Amino acid sequence: MMKQIARMYMLENIRSLGMTIGNLLPAYIFLGISFFAKSAMTEESFNFLIKGQFLPISIIMLIFFFCFSSATIYLADMKANKTLQWVQRTDIKPHTYFIGMGIGVFTLLNLFLVLLIIGYSFIIDISLSSFLLIILMSNFVLLALYPLSFILAGLFKNEKVATSMLQPIMLIFMFSIQMTSMFLTLAGKNPQDYFIFLIWNPMLYLFDSLQVSLNLIGETWLPQYQYFMILTILSLVLAAIAKKVYTSK
Repeated sequence: MMKQIARMYMLENIRSLGMTIGNLLPAYIFLGISFFAKSAMTEESFNFLIKGQFLPISIIMLIFFFCFSSATIYLADMKANKTLQWVQRTDIKPHTYFIGMGIGVFTLLNLFLVLLIIGYSFIIDISLSSFLLIILMSNFVLLALYPLSFILAGLFKNEKVATSMLQPIMLIFMFSIQMTSMFLTLAGKNPQDYFIFLIWNPMLYLFDSLQVSLNLIGETWLPQYQYFMILTILSLVLAAIAKKVYTSK
């Protein structure tokens, strides 16, 4: 049953090919711009721009697409069409549907994430260990954020409302990290000194890990294993809330 649920979700993404391409395009646009920027900048400036901004933004956008724009809108549409209520009347357990759809989300994310990193590897040096760490951390961040799709879908009336509301949510998660890091760096301050104010944002742990894996900084704000623990605990807490939201509809 889990495989069928995952297959159904992935097929729905294929059917909505235009929307899927439109949501994936922003992440890959930065990759395309990188190829042109390489010939117009010094090597040091180029490496800082790609490793410090373009690559993290591309990865974050991919995660948000599959966690929010794809999963949440899919669930909100099912709720609006009464499909979700019908599923709940069957013998499919909440955790079965949760895990089954999650398999589809994680499968699609990793497919496009691998393609994205391979693309960037043609213009910057990405070691195998860095490649694997980026994949691992990205999956842990998605693990933490994935339950939010069920929570938010329960709050939104339909897919149109979900689409309009997800944009500001994405901007808050993304730019609270990116802009804080960029402006503090330009001001000559260490962004890690201010990370305590951003611990609520799972993207913090991804961004900080990327900086280390790409050799921009020497060490992460907290030990790497603590990032994995925090993201796992966050995922379990949100999953418990998501179950209540799912079963209450």
